[in-house]
Amino acid sequence: MAPDPRWLEILKASGWQTAAVAAACGLFLLIAHRGWLPPLDAWMILLAVIVFLICGFLAVASAISATLKFFPMQTWLLHWINRRRAKRAVRDYLPHLTERERTIIGYLLAKNQKMFTAASDGGYAATLISRGIICVAAQRNQLVDMFHVPMMIPDDVWDVLIEHQQQFPYSFTPKTHGDVERHPWRMPTI
Repeated sequence: MAPDPRWLEILKASGWQTAAVAAACGLFLLIAHRGWLPPLDAWMILLAVIVFLICGFLAVASAISATLKFFPMQTWLLHWINRRRAKRAVRDYLPHLTERERTIIGYLLAKNQKMFTAASDGGYAATLISRGIICVAAQRNQLVDMFHVPMMIPDDVWDVLIEHQQQFPYSFTPKTHGDVERHPWRMPTI
């Protein structure tokens, strides 16, 4: 005779229900151990222990699941890992920057400027955009002028660039009186 498979319905029970069943089995075993009940057969003790373990672990799993809904540690961990990867990618790419890319980053670091506007294609900063060192900062549904698109250096990348600021020297010396400093990412217009 096969056992009734309806006992598996306990797997669908809520965490509180399984915790209550586990507590009841634990209390039953404690009372039996203290001698407040007549001696139990071995199969009764074994059955109570099995139900206690199954329901106890189901209650613990339910509590962990509920905790992760309020405190999504896996999301935080993934965010932390992605930040470390982004920083490492920028740090690894620094020796391969072109002189123009170094000038752009040097200008932004010298001016302590994380955000700026550029043409929609990024101008001379297009390669920095493709590497993720600079990204478009426009919000969804924001109207932008195609020649003044907001760009930014993400905070994690900025931290790496600040650490290596000595690699990005920048100085502006006007060649003539009234010479204006140009943004190094802007391409000259025809």
